[in-house]
Amino acid sequence: MTSHVSGTVAPLPRTEKLSLWIVRFVLPVGWLALLTGMFWIGDRSLYHKLFYVFLAFPTLVAVSLTPSQLRQLFQSPLLRAYVLFALYVSLSLAWSPNSGDLSLIKYPLYVLMMLLATALMARHYPDLMIKTTLLGAVLASLSALLTLLWYVKEGAHGRLEGYGALYNPLLTTHIYGFYAAFWLATWCSKIRISSWITLPALAVVLLLILCTGSRTPLFALAMSMLWLSFAHPNRRTLFIVGSVIIGFVGLILIDPSLVTQRGASFRPAIWADAWRQIQQDFWLGHGFDAAMRIDLPEVGHMLADPHNLSLGVMYQTGLTGLALWMVLYLTALVQGWRLRREPAVLITGTLVVFGLAAGMTEGSSFLSRPKEHWFLVWIPLALLNVAVIYHLTARKPQAVNEV
Repeated sequence: MTSHVSGTVAPLPRTEKLSLWIVRFVLPVGWLALLTGMFWIGDRSLYHKLFYVFLAFPTLVAVSLTPSQLRQLFQSPLLRAYVLFALYVSLSLAWSPNSGDLSLIKYPLYVLMMLLATALMARHYPDLMIKTTLLGAVLASLSALLTLLWYVKEGAHGRLEGYGALYNPLLTTHIYGFYAAFWLATWCSKIRISSWITLPALAVVLLLILCTGSRTPLFALAMSMLWLSFAHPNRRTLFIVGSVIIGFVGLILIDPSLVTQRGASFRPAIWADAWRQIQQDFWLGHGFDAAMRIDLPEVGHMLADPHNLSLGVMYQTGLTGLALWMVLYLTALVQGWRLRREPAVLITGTLVVFGLAAGMTEGSSFLSRPKEHWFLVWIPLALLNVAVIYHLTARKPQAVNEV
């Protein structure tokens, strides 16, 4: 392993060699496990352990061996925005009902390790990062196909829930919706991947989403299409937007109840009660991990979820935390828009839009162990950061690392 700088060849220190070895051979395994583990692990606790063993801990070791590279990694505006948000969330433990439980700080650290892991792979081995992510998307479509076959074999009764670690229709679509947005944006970007791969992969994931009966991913995908039509208008994006409009109008004409029968699922009443509770600690919030309880007579049972990620953030961290949350997303969207002509940025920016839109009607767990909500928030943001790093490193000369 050597480093070529200014025409000279100098051996790398052992610590840097080991750090690069971890980035090349361990972190991609952890990244692939994070992207696909829910499909095959069967047990959520094992999914968490995979993350700890192959991504979080190795990343900590890699940056500890070469701490000097942290300065370069934190040149990313997105990473800096996240650290500000995470620090405030951690500070809110001081007035949280769980103020004595400092172990909750591990949740912001888990996300930070994932962001650093993806940034390290993008900086040192960008092609490997891209291939690993693409492999994860292919495996997701294969998993969707197998899930559909299992669903048909079981009689196709009721809503498709998922299997193994995926047991809830809505949570299942958080993950598969993420991959639907990925394939949709990949096809529209005209990146050098055959339509014989992207379109079947997109179709099978969309079919699974329809079988779940969940409307949240459909709304989020519609917002993703809208983003694509503005960010990268071409025949493909216009064709998809037109097809969706025609299909939606046709559905209403054929059977309006398919769209209206479940109404708003009590969302306005849930949001109103969540807002009432937010006003009790408006500026600073109730504190990280403070439990919300929503009791609506028309629902018939207690709810612990405002069904809106931003309301969940504001309940726990107040207007201050929400402002930092908005800075994080604004940073991401501005980068995504400015560099939208880059296919990788266009694709990952679409994933951010998908997650942001899905979070408008679902979720409250914004910082946690790896779970479905990571596919709405942190994985899209990490991938956008990767795409930006890839774009910037391609524009300036870098040291070449050879193993």
